[in-house]
Amino acid sequence: MRRTHILWLLLGLPGLAVAQVPALAPASVNFHVATHYRVPRTVLHADLQAEASGKNPAKLAAVVNQDVAWAKARLQSVPGITWRSAGYQTQATGPTGAGWMVRENLDVQSPDPAALLPLLGTLQSRLRLVGMQYAARPAAVHKALRAAELRGLRRYRKEAQQNCAVLGYKEVRLGQVFINTSIVPLARPMPVMALSARVVPGPVVGQGGTERGRVVVGGNVYCER
Repeated sequence: MRRTHILWLLLGLPGLAVAQVPALAPASVNFHVATHYRVPRTVLHADLQAEASGKNPAKLAAVVNQDVAWAKARLQSVPGITWRSAGYQTQATGPTGAGWMVRENLDVQSPDPAALLPLLGTLQSRLRLVGMQYAARPAAVHKALRAAELRGLRRYRKEAQQNCAVLGYKEVRLGQVFINTSIVPLARPMPVMALSARVVPGPVVGQGGTERGRVVVGGNVYCER
């Protein structure tokens, strides 16, 4: 029996040969996943403008300041409405001394459109309503964005394991990971301007709609045996 074994070894018979399987070299896989989020637009923003034109810029500035002060006094009368100055401008409108234009913009916002809309009708008696738009609450956007990023990272890791498994690897090591966010813009609703009177109906504007965003998580992973 011992001689028979020696003969098999010399002849290299397949019955006793052991195949050596080569180890898989690490592989780098690049891919990305996308998640989406939606946040209702509930805060109404209004762009108001006080403007005066003429030859004396000092007098024009006084008129604009009075109109803005008048508007702020009425804005203060309604709870929940906030505003800020969005720019002040004094500009020559012709040759030196021929004409001037003084303008100040107000950005007004409220989470309660039903309270702001009637007031905007009154403000149009002395200020111009340039336009309106709805926006989502910043805190709601932040919360939805963080949740979408977390979902994206979890999906990215899961697909990384699946991609490596398809290639025949068992271990996954994350490389560089990038997170990109994009917001789908919503068409700006234009108001129906009310007549310039002491007290007039408020402007009409459509529903706020929804702010939609997209989070893309991409990068590369290393598949190892």
